[in-house]
Amino acid sequence: MTVIRVCLFSAVLLLAACGKTAQAPIEVRNAWSPLTPPGATVAAVYAEVSARQADTLLSASSPVAETTQMHSTLEDNGMMQMRPVSQLALHADETVRFEPGGLHLMLTGLRQALPADSQFALTLHFAKAGDVTVTVQVRPAAN
Repeated sequence: MTVIRVCLFSAVLLLAACGKTAQAPIEVRNAWSPLTPPGATVAAVYAEVSARQADTLLSASSPVAETTQMHSTLEDNGMMQMRPVSQLALHADETVRFEPGGLHLMLTGLRQALPADSQFALTLHFAKAGDVTVTVQVRPAAN
């Protein structure tokens, strides 16, 4: 009976070990974009990007837009202004938030409207991790 218990315990340990996979070096969570009206040519994308290892976000792209750029939003003399960000350094175990009023991804030359409850692909291009493609959910902007 003891031999059977040892075998069963070993089998459980083996199955548990097989279920463990290496964590991806980059994790993207909560990717979303506000819905756009028909004829809109720009939209923003927001998300949380976590790096397990230091890396650099070089650029982004999406099939729904001609170009995708990183922007930061700054207040200058009482006016909110967007400034392009050419690349973004990510430190190990750091989460960067792309959010309204701050750092965001700007889709320009939209090829289609982004209606509520739709989704689209966005690919982030990293120096070390390579391409990371995520699904962006389209929803109304929070008030």
